[in-house]
This record gives sequence, structure tokens and C-alpha cells, in this order.
Amino acid sequence: MSIKPKLFLFVLFAFLANILLVYGFYTLFLSREISSFNTSMYEHLQDETDRLAQEIDNRDDYPEILTTVASKKAYLIQVTDATGAIVFHTGEEAGVNVRNSAANLFHLGDKVYLLKITQTLQIKNIAAYGIAWDIFIAELIIICIILLISAIPIYWGYAKPIISLYKSMTHYREGFKPTRVNRRDEIGLLQNEFVALTEAIEKEKQKQHLIIASISHDIKTPLTSIMGFAERLKKTSLTPERHEKYVNIIYNKSVTIKNLIEDFDDYLNLHMQSGLKQQKISVEQFCAILKTDYEAELAEKGVAFSVQVSCPDEVLLIDVAKMRRVFGNIIDNSLKHFSEQEPSIDIYCFRQADCVCFSVDDNGTGIPDEELQKVFDPFYTSDKGRKVAGLGLSICREIVEACGGKIWAEKSKTGGTSIKISFPA
Repeated sequence: MSIKPKLFLFVLFAFLANILLVYGFYTLFLSREISSFNTSMYEHLQDETDRLAQEIDNRDDYPEILTTVASKKAYLIQVTDATGAIVFHTGEEAGVNVRNSAANLFHLGDKVYLLKITQTLQIKNIAAYGIAWDIFIAELIIICIILLISAIPIYWGYAKPIISLYKSMTHYREGFKPTRVNRRDEIGLLQNEFVALTEAIEKEKQKQHLIIASISHDIKTPLTSIMGFAERLKKTSLTPERHEKYVNIIYNKSVTIKNLIEDFDDYLNLHMQSGLKQQKISVEQFCAILKTDYEAELAEKGVAFSVQVSCPDEVLLIDVAKMRRVFGNIIDNSLKHFSEQEPSIDIYCFRQADCVCFSVDDNGTGIPDEELQKVFDPFYTSDKGRKVAGLGLSICREIVEACGGKIWAEKSKTGGTSIKISFPA
């Protein structure tokens, strides 16, 4: 349960507990005090009424006497005859909240009248009585009790887990990994999100270490060759043919290192760039660009190349320049894994469900099934001899996912590799 409903239930519980405790205090203690207080007020008012009834008995000026008393003591005074008709009344009733009344008879000649005196009490004046202070003090005590009782579950349920989360963050800086919790509220979600974040950071660190180790390995191999052949060039007994051969080898190895560093720069730039230059382009237009880019080049290399489109009117929202780079990297990767048979690369574009899909198929040596998804990892190579492996397909994945698509590898029907790309239609 999340914190919001828990907070609502806690407030509701505190409210009900307050009502029950106040009611219990009233029932056990306050009711008798109030009853005694009311009895005392009534007896005092009855004594006052009896005294006034005797004072105005058989006096024609009783209205003046009663008016004076009403103005001094804030009474409501009413005189009725034997039939119940009101013959006189005086006093203010505005803002009256509590009433207490007493009555007595008095005579005027041979007639009998009923004198009724009502004592009024406003709520704002109740504080002047000790009973109000009893209620106020009781309410303060009840609130303190509720807060003290609530402090324990609040601390153990919320404050302590937050402190624990803070300690986990602090300890993570010191190398200690946090652990997941079973809580399902916001604090538990926060803790588990923090754990997921640390796991992602650890994976990213491992990935960075792998990249650094791969770069070190892949640069060290050609660099060692460059140093070796450079040492040989120092010898003056070399023939011109051998000298030229060593220079060419050094140049080719340098180009290899340069290409590796350029791929690494591209990989870093993809992570640092904040956005893509996406534009709408039809499938027919994009495939025409791919055909123009690679048809002549592959023909010169003796590679059969075709582009087949079954959904030319579909529209893509992509960064065209970067997607051209994607297909270029895929084709370059295919060229490295051809056997001696006649090489071919075929690009298919078709609509499948709510996606526009591309398939780049070759008839090369192929990749083992268990390694198909590893080809997109940085510096992965299926060559156990550890030839130079770059970031080409890893860069492809970064670009495709940045454009909102997906990329994966499968076995092609011709025995080679099929790279699949899909974009939302």
C-alpha cells in the first residue's frame, strides 16, 4: 500500500481515537462535574427567582424592578398570567447558546402570575468557567497521548527506512552494494529504484572496463607490429623492396588503429549527443539512397547486391545520415565474414503488423545461435583468434534505439547472418 492511503488511514484513526478518548473522559469524569455545575447554577437561579418573586409580590412597579435586574445580570425575564398569556418580558436573546431557567409565583391583587427567569450563557464565555479549562486540558493530554503512540510506528515504519536508505547511499560511495526490500510503498520503490540504479551503474562500469580492455588489446596488437617493423627499418642492409614492404605494413597497421579510434570516437559521441536530426522520409526514398550508396561499390568487390521493397509508401521518422551509417556498418561487417563462395548481400523492406522492418541478409560464414545477440556488444568478435573487433554493430544499436527502433540478429536462409531492424509505422 502506498503512503497516501496510509496517511489518510492514520489521520482517520487519530480522529476516531480522539473522539473516543474525549467521550470516555466525558463519561467517566466530566459528566458528573457538568451535572454538579448545572445543579449549582439552577439552585442559584432558583434562589434568585424566589427572592425576586417575594420582592415584587403585590407591587405595581414590578416591570421597572425586573427590567433593572435583567439589564444587570443578563437575564431573560418573562411574566405570564393564569391563562399562559405573556403580560411582560425583558432581556436580550441575541447570541444565546445555553439556557438555564427557574420559575415562581407572585400575586398582584387577587391575581396570580408566573415569574420565569432564564439565565443565558454564550459559548465564548464558557472559558470563564473551570469546566471549560478541564475540557481544554483533557484535549491537550489526549493529543499528546495520540502523538506519543503514533511516534513509534511513524519512526519504525517511515523514519527508520529513510535513514536506512540514506545510509545505503552513503555506504555505496564506500563500495558497499545496497539490497532490495519487500516494501510496496513509495519508500520501498525508492529503495529498489536506487538498487536498480546501482546495478545499472555497475553494469555500465563493467562495460566501460571491457571497452577499455578491448581497446588496449586491439591497439596493442597492431602497435606491436608497427614497433617491430620500425625496428627492422633501422637496419641499413634492407633491400628497397623489403623496405617498401615494411613501410606498407606499418601504414596498414596505423590505418587499423586510426579506424579503431574513429569508431570509439563515434561511440562516445552517440552517448554525449542530446538529440537526433530526425526527419520524415518514405521507405522508397530511403531504400533508393541505400541502393545508390552501395550498389556500385559492392559490384566492384564482386558482391551481389539487391534492395527489395514491398511497402514503398510507408513513412519513417529517422535521422537519415545516421541510419545510412547503420546500414554501412552492417554491410562492412558482412564483408568481413564471407567464405569463398559467391558473396551476396540482400536488403528487404516490408510491413509487419504495426512496424516497418528491414532485413539485411548475407551468405557468409554465419554466427553460432548462442552468440547472435552478443554481436551488438562493444568489441565483441566471434573470431576466437581475437582479430581486431570494433564498435560497428554496437554503434548501430545505439542509433536504431535512439530513433525509436529495435535491432537484432538471426540466422539467414542462406546460412549466413540476417540483421533485422524495425521501426514503428
